Parts: sequence; C-alpha cells; structure tokens
Amino acid sequence: MITSDYISDNNAFDEKVFIGDVGVTSLSYRVSIDGRQYFMKQLRSELFPNQGNRALFHKEYELGKKIESPYVVKYYDICESDDRLYILMEYVQGVTVDEKLTKEKGFFANEQNLWKFTLQLLEGLKAFHSNGIAYVDVSPNNIMLTQIGNNVKIVDLGFCFSNEHCHILGSTKNFTAPELNNKAAENIDERTDIYAVGCLLRYIKQRTGAKYSRNFYRIVKRCTRNCKEKRYATIDEMILSIKKRNSKRNSLIALIVMLVLMPIVYSALIGNSKPQKPEVATTIEIEGVIYRILSHDERTCEVVGGCGNKEGNAYIYPEITLDNKQYTTISIADSTFYKSKILSVYIPEGIRDIGNNAFCECDSIVSISLPSTVENINESFTKMKRLKAVKISPEIKSIGNTAFVDCISLTSIYIPEGIERIELDAFGRCSGLKNVSLPQSLKVIERGVFWECKGLEEITIPSGVEEIGDYAFFHCDSLKHVYIHAHTPPAITTIFKNSNAVIHVPFTALENYRKHPYWAKYNIEGDL
Repeated sequence: MITSDYISDNNAFDEKVFIGDVGVTSLSYRVSIDGRQYFMKQLRSELFPNQGNRALFHKEYELGKKIESPYVVKYYDICESDDRLYILMEYVQGVTVDEKLTKEKGFFANEQNLWKFTLQLLEGLKAFHSNGIAYVDVSPNNIMLTQIGNNVKIVDLGFCFSNEHCHILGSTKNFTAPELNNKAAENIDERTDIYAVGCLLRYIKQRTGAKYSRNFYRIVKRCTRNCKEKRYATIDEMILSIKKRNSKRNSLIALIVMLVLMPIVYSALIGNSKPQKPEVATTIEIEGVIYRILSHDERTCEVVGGCGNKEGNAYIYPEITLDNKQYTTISIADSTFYKSKILSVYIPEGIRDIGNNAFCECDSIVSISLPSTVENINESFTKMKRLKAVKISPEIKSIGNTAFVDCISLTSIYIPEGIERIELDAFGRCSGLKNVSLPQSLKVIERGVFWECKGLEEITIPSGVEEIGDYAFFHCDSLKHVYIHAHTPPAITTIFKNSNAVIHVPFTALENYRKHPYWAKYNIEGDL
C-alpha cells in the first residue's frame, strides 16, 4: 500500500467536490487540504480489480513526477488502498484551449498572445523530451490556460510514451502524427509532438478565423509535414525559428509603418507649401556597428546590428553624425548582436531600451555594464555562456522574464535598491551562480527565478519580500541555507526541491512559519 504525505483517507479532505468524468477510466474531484486545493484523479471502482488499469495509473504518476516545469501540471502523490486508487496533483484554476476559444475567441486572434502560448507550450514539451518522454496527446482539451496570466499548463499525462513505458495507448484524432497511425512505437520521438503542435495551431486558426502573418503558415507547414525528417528536428529549433521570424517581422512592420506614414505626415505639415522630398529611414555603419535613424526631428537613432561573425569590441557611440546632423543613440533593437562573436561591448549613458535577444548567445562576452538610463532589463542577455559579471544600475526598475536565463558562467549578481520585482525565470539555469545580493526594496520573486541554479549554496531574502513564486529554487541542489528576514511568512506554494535546506527565520516569527501550511514542511530554525 502506498501512503501519502498529503492524505490518508477521505477524512483528511477539508472539501471534496466532484468535477466530472475523465475519459472512460477515471473520475475527477477538487479536494481541499489545509486550505489548499488539489486535483484528484480516481480510477473508477468497477475498473479497480484489473491490474492493467492500476498499472496505467502508476505509470502516469511515475512519469508525471519526473517533469519539473512551470508549464506542466505538477504530480504530488498517489494513494492505493484495498479498493481504490487515485492520483493527487496540482489544481489548475483556468480553462482548456477549447474553452478559451469558445468563451474568448479574440484572445488567440491576437498573434502576440498566440506566440506567447506557443512558446510556453514548447517549453513544457521540452521538459518531457529532456526526460526521455514523448507527450503524444497534444490537443485543445489537454492544454489549459491559467485564470491569472493566461499561462500554459499541460495536463493529463495518461498517454505519455517513454523509454521505460514503450507501448502506445492512443492520441487525439486530428492531432495525431502519421507515424502513430500504424502503432509503430519505434518511430516516436520529439517530432511526433512537434507535428501535434502544428495541428493545434492550425485548429486555433480555424476556430478564430484570424489572419496571421506569413510566419505562422510557414511554421505550421513545417511542423505538419508527413515526413518527419522534414519537420523541425527539436523543440529548441522550433523555438529559435519562432523568435527569429517574429523579431524580423516586428522590425519589418516598424519600417513599413514608418515609410507609409512619413509622406502622410509630411503632407499634413506642409499644407499648400512647395512640395519637398520627405525624409526616409537611414542606416549608417560606424566601426562595425550599424545605426538606424529613428526620428530626424528629435534627432534620435538606435543600434540595429553590428560586427557579424567578426571577433572584436563593439563600441556604441552615444551620438553619431550624419549629413552634418547629430543624433542621440537611445536604444538597442531586438536581436541586434544575436550570436555575434564580439568580445566586449560598451553601452553608453542615454540608452533607454535593450531589445529582446539583443545579446543572446554572444558567447565571448565576459562582462556587461548597464548605464543608469536603462530602466528595465528585458529578455536581452540569455544563453551568454561566458558571461561572468553584470553591473546593474541603481536606476533599474525591473528585471524581466528570462533576462539572464542559461548564463551558465555567471557567478555572482548584485541587484541594487529600488527593484521591487524579479520576473519569471530571470536567472533560471544559471548553474554557476553562487552569490546573490537582493535589495531591501524587493517585494516579489516570481516563478522559477533561480530555477536550476545548482551552484547556489545560500541566499538571504530581505524582510520586504511578500511573495515567492512556484519553483523559485527548484533543483538548486547545493542550497543548504536560506535566510528569510520577513516576520510574516511570504506567500508560497512549492518553492524548494531540496527539502534538506535549513530555513533561517527571525526567532520571534518561528511559530508563524512552523504553523504555515506550506512553510511547515521545511526545516525551519528561528535563529535570526
């Protein structure tokens, strides 16, 4: 008999509400334990005597426990007695993709929302594949969107295929890759799920009737090729394709809008005066860095490219001269130095914005210094393999989603006073990170901020922190000590994978932490 840390019998439930049938084998319930809600999937009583049916439940739980991703429903426990069997998992407050399309069709008609959804779905599937598992059953009823944030949650792992469980149970019609039709298990790999993602995108297009960009159709076409060798080879390849195509599309749209509107504005300004040739967007290269004029009237420009595959140092001038006119450099565009081989970069005062992927995979840069005029750090410095140090200005207002994700050589980070929030996965998978200094102004550490920071041994969380998101310190395998100075326990659910870490709290707040429904399961010491 398997026992549970969460439940032993029905008396342990504060509340148990029947939700409905789950396919032909299961019943579903929403249960409440110590004020927290869970989803319970229970094998039908008439099917319980069959060992094969029980084995499928154990298989689902076994595979579900392997997956650690904010975009996949979390599996907590399994309980089997003499006459019943059920799985306890994360309760998702939200709707399925199908329900979203029915209730809020305009959500997916917005292409920005569509790509956010797609990228989160791909990240979730990537967690399956990294564990030798194919999800197999991507469909509009198995993908949910959370009520707050519209974030992806992949649910129902019953049909998953793995190296240890290599029999095919089924999939959803119209979302099934051709290699599944003949039940040939040896043909299943990442590309099987990629095909289903393409079918799901096509289904969303049909339901919304939206007109998407050409990139959408190119990506769907490649996903759904019958010959799987012609699909994207991996999830990472598909993610990169989406990001690159969308970045180029946004730049092109901005340029087209500028060119279309300029004559109209020009005509409105000059009225009946003598016609003059309108100014157009202009680019200029200076010492390997390419600048583009943003406004002739305001005399501003931005950096849009540079250095290419050449090794060297990129010096961004705070001002440039073109046609005897001076222009102030105010931004660095999306993907400007993407995969560049530059050794270093000088970012001057006056730069306000640094675009997404601006320095992504610049593997030769060792340090970055951000000027005081940059207020928000975006998804700008991901996958910089040699980046060891970042100087962040005290003027920074926020550190955005995945800002430094996969910077594996980053060893220390000092976050200055003034920052109140560190957003989703900001330092995720920075495996070399050992020293972190957080400001007293900090209030929220969002989901997965220090995910897989395996070198982190201790961290101090200031007294002003009110909330720590899910998985904030998951797979921080070396984490031994966490010093929390807040007298009121910050709001959490599950933030640590390593339950052996000692949580040091103020002595006067010790009982508050030990009585807290989620902090109580950790090793709490009142020695601050």
